[in-house]
Amino acid sequence: MLFRLSSLRAFPKYKHPQNAAFKGVFTQLKYKAGIKSNYSYFYGNNSRRLYTSYVYFDGKSTGPRFPFNAWYSSRYFTIGAAVLLFIGFTHIEKAPVTKRKRLMLCPQWLENKVGQMSYKSIMAEYGNYVLPDNSLTSIKVKNVMKRLIYAAQHYHDPETGEEQNLFEDMHTKSIPVTDWKIHVIDDVAMRRETPNAFVIGDGKVFVFRSILPLCANDDGLATVLSHELGHQLAHHIGEKITKSPFYITLNLISYSMFGSNNLGSLIVSLGLERPSSREMETEADYIGLMVMSSACFNPKKAPGFWSRMIDFEKQNGGSVPEFISTHPSSTRRIRNLTSWMSKAEQQNEMAGCGNLFQRFNTMSFI
Repeated sequence: MLFRLSSLRAFPKYKHPQNAAFKGVFTQLKYKAGIKSNYSYFYGNNSRRLYTSYVYFDGKSTGPRFPFNAWYSSRYFTIGAAVLLFIGFTHIEKAPVTKRKRLMLCPQWLENKVGQMSYKSIMAEYGNYVLPDNSLTSIKVKNVMKRLIYAAQHYHDPETGEEQNLFEDMHTKSIPVTDWKIHVIDDVAMRRETPNAFVIGDGKVFVFRSILPLCANDDGLATVLSHELGHQLAHHIGEKITKSPFYITLNLISYSMFGSNNLGSLIVSLGLERPSSREMETEADYIGLMVMSSACFNPKKAPGFWSRMIDFEKQNGGSVPEFISTHPSSTRRIRNLTSWMSKAEQQNEMAGCGNLFQRFNTMSFI
């Protein structure tokens, strides 16, 4: 997603009115069954265990056990750790353009399946408001997207100068331009203006009409679409799927330790998930800037889009603090794009653009 205002909400724990009565009955049943509550010590004599187990009169005990010492000393732990390390090292990949190393366990078919499910869901909600393919706005968006796709298929590495196909660089078949599905959703007519755009699996592009005034012209639209294309080129959906089991595991561990997943979920979210999401968004910004420069769009116009986004945010109540957001702030994005501008101009020259963007950029959105 290109733009989203998000916030953290704390939901109060629901207490059913019959809980107290149920607790009394459960206590009587425990007594008749010969079961007594046993709060034992696990982390030492001065640290109370944060869960309840039950001890029968014959001395047998039920409940969670944490044989950490046995795990560490067993060969099964060693074998399991070795297998995990082997899988990890053999699935380290480099993201295109940035060459960032990351773990990628998600197969391409699963990423495509997620994309297909998302596509069906989006079309079910917005299908009646998709502009016709022959509308002026749809044609304009398609023309910009075609140039970006071509640039990604004929990208020049700034370090080696060699031409490469960024789609094939990630072991993904290059989707022909004619097979891309580009939809413009008239959210203005829906009276649900949500300035946004995104690309999902196998070349499906969605652009909300309300974002076009913020784009202002072809260069602004290229800034948006190249960012979303950057997400697909870097397979960020697959990377998120890869990381999800680790986040779930950490949440389960925190739940077993504290008896509640609220604190653990907050720590995992603010400490891992959201920073990782912001890193991917920043990477998509960089990839997008390089691709739009290769497509002979003017990279100097990219910060202008985010300046207009700042004005839009102010008019709509502002944005949430960056550390609790899944996206970098618009101000930070402007700073990043400005710092990358020399590389973008170099990419523009390598593509042989010269002053072509002055000829291409002849139409503005109104």
